[in-house]
Amino acid sequence: MNCHREDELLDALQRGFIGAELDAHAASCPSCNELRLVAGAFLDDNAHAMAEAPVPSSGAMWWRMQVRQRQENVSKARRSLLIGQGATLAIALALVVAFFGGDLAVAARDMVATIRLSTPLLLAAATSLLLAPIAGWVAIRQK
Repeated sequence: MNCHREDELLDALQRGFIGAELDAHAASCPSCNELRLVAGAFLDDNAHAMAEAPVPSSGAMWWRMQVRQRQENVSKARRSLLIGQGATLAIALALVVAFFGGDLAVAARDMVATIRLSTPLLLAAATSLLLAPIAGWVAIRQK
């Protein structure tokens, strides 16, 4: 059975002070008496663990704060770079559309028809287009 005063008793146990009236009720109510024993043991164990918990040295805490600050600064810089890259891409796409208009496919076909592209040239262009973002990523990761 649950008693309607269990919450009140638990709050009092957490505060560390049980009034006389609540103490008398806990002694007479089997549910509250059991709660007092079990919760009291847990709270005592918690207090004991908190008292024995190792506190890191000030140097270790300072180092952790510096590492965390550095990581936050890196994430802010990456976020700014990502926003800048997105804006640059949007502007580039807008310029391509404005320059070629609706005849983008026709202009691309005419350009390919006028320039005879060889297989080695296409492979070199594809390789450079693939390696450029990877090189940028490596450069950012090394900082």
